[in-house]
Amino acid sequence: MIFDAVDSSGAPWMYVRNCAIILSMYDSGLRQEEVCTLERKCVSFEEHNMLIKGKGGKERYVPLGQTTEDAFRTYLDACPYGSDFFFLNRNGTPMTTNSVRLMVLRINRKLPFDLSSHKLRHNFGTNYCIDQMKIRGKVDIYSLMYIMEHEDIKTTQRYLHFATKILATRDHLSHLDLILQK
Repeated sequence: MIFDAVDSSGAPWMYVRNCAIILSMYDSGLRQEEVCTLERKCVSFEEHNMLIKGKGGKERYVPLGQTTEDAFRTYLDACPYGSDFFFLNRNGTPMTTNSVRLMVLRINRKLPFDLSSHKLRHNFGTNYCIDQMKIRGKVDIYSLMYIMEHEDIKTTQRYLHFATKILATRDHLSHLDLILQK
């Protein structure tokens, strides 16, 4: 649904770029600033990760999922410009945080739910916890703290709380329903 709302009236490569940007925030938890400063040399298709320069110049590795990797490759093949930076605007210069914010705002206007760059990042953190609980039966909260570059574990624990709430209500079993509705 989100990708149906991405503007496809411009150059085809820009549609692919915009989808790749949305995926990088949703699938890897990138901030707007990190999207704009991502360098091509920092994306490793072999290692399935990206080296991100975060707040205060700190560096960290974040996962690069197969869907996002495929979108990145499609974008690189379609983009008519060469640059050290990964995401470029229509003039071939690096994207700005304002251009990313405006792109997400345009998408948001077409959706029946609220969307923002931060909500995409928030969904990454929550889904990371849900997936970890389902696959491993526990969450490595410190790995998520590293991936999201949080200073305080309490910030990261919010995502665990949201994930637990979602799983508890999604998989709700009623004891009375089990015994009375046979």
